[in-house]
Amino acid sequence: MTDPSQTPLPDPAGDTTVKHAAWDQARYAAHAAARPLPPQWLPLHETVGETLAEAVTAMAPVPHYSSSAMDGWAVRGDGPWEIVTPQPEEEDPRLTWARTGDEPLGRVKSLGDHQATAIVTGGLVPEGTTAVLRSEWGKESEGRLRLGDAAPAGAPAPGDHIRRAGEEAAAGDVLLSAGSRLNPAHIAFAAVAGQDMLPVRRRPRVTLLLTGDEVDEAGVPEPGRVRDAFGPQLPQFVHLLGGHVDAVHRLGDDLEVLTERLTVPETGADSILDSRAQLIITTGGTGSSSVDHLRRALADSGAHLIVDELALRPGHPALLARMPEDGPFVLGLPGNPLAAMTALMLLGGPLLAGFGGAALPPTTTVSLTDAVDPFKAVRLVPGLAAMSSAALGADPLAAHPWAGSPLPSATALAYAGASMLRGFSQANVLLVIPADGVPRGGTVVAVPLPWL
Repeated sequence: MTDPSQTPLPDPAGDTTVKHAAWDQARYAAHAAARPLPPQWLPLHETVGETLAEAVTAMAPVPHYSSSAMDGWAVRGDGPWEIVTPQPEEEDPRLTWARTGDEPLGRVKSLGDHQATAIVTGGLVPEGTTAVLRSEWGKESEGRLRLGDAAPAGAPAPGDHIRRAGEEAAAGDVLLSAGSRLNPAHIAFAAVAGQDMLPVRRRPRVTLLLTGDEVDEAGVPEPGRVRDAFGPQLPQFVHLLGGHVDAVHRLGDDLEVLTERLTVPETGADSILDSRAQLIITTGGTGSSSVDHLRRALADSGAHLIVDELALRPGHPALLARMPEDGPFVLGLPGNPLAAMTALMLLGGPLLAGFGGAALPPTTTVSLTDAVDPFKAVRLVPGLAAMSSAALGADPLAAHPWAGSPLPSATALAYAGASMLRGFSQANVLLVIPADGVPRGGTVVAVPLPWL
């Protein structure tokens, strides 16, 4: 494995270009090119899946008052207890003429020694309460409360069934750490702690441009045409990598139309979404044939190439560019499905991580269960990582990915051509295979897929 920190690289933020980038150079350059997006305050219901920009602390104790954990009686001291009932709230005596007899009662605010009052789950315990007696353990008679036959000896013990204020968190405690990817549990906890909005690094906005005159969106294509492999999954793939697809456009192989989309129309409904994209991802058109127009469109638009092709297979025609005047990044994916997925992992994943203020996505080292033959170039091959070679050989699809092993084992999967998806559909990693191959038991770098 090449350590990109030891590899001299041009500054991706400058005017230089990394040409024929090695796999690790490509990842480094893409990650270094992005800058963290500024924080935004969003209502709680809009923050699931976003990255928390700042730590969230408790504004008040959690819970913020002492309450009953059971239906029953709040009691003070030992029984038997005198039952205290709520009285009507005091009101202006000048309004007595308006009483109807249905006015709500107040609550018992405090208890004296050997007093009790009925309480429900979640109810505010009166001052002086020493315990809550469960309803099935008490017996009420002539204004007095005694222990029933079902009550265990010594019940209720001091503090029984009281949720004390601050038992979950004290005011000022850190509830959620900066950098957390917010999930529904985080949002529920933030709401309980009194938060209405959260500061987040919102997912980068992405526009997809799916190109190709020969693409069918449904059914089995006729010979000479191909089925769309990107539309049904690429928005979700981008989401797993940390982005959010706002708009998807299907384009023919037309230079003028592609250039117009890249430069963002100034008017029209599409411009509202496209103009806020931090990243445009294109599929196809990265080569140099008569129907490949992306490089010409970028040059005509004044874009700067950050990564110009990858020194590996599949995915070598991929590119990463930046539109002028701090415009959106453009990630050009090859038209072959596996080549596109390889380029998305090497360039798109690190770029989106950089937008979110996250570190370069990690890789790991694995031991191969079978030899891999030499090839004319470095390859990224779909692989399946497992606990051990024994587990992998027994049932590779059921093996748990590299749990419980300091050096996981992995196997390179078949059907790994640029246009093939069968191997990729079973993979949980991409294996970096050097051009001279790898013997059985040899170690290689694995790039985890986001569903690992």
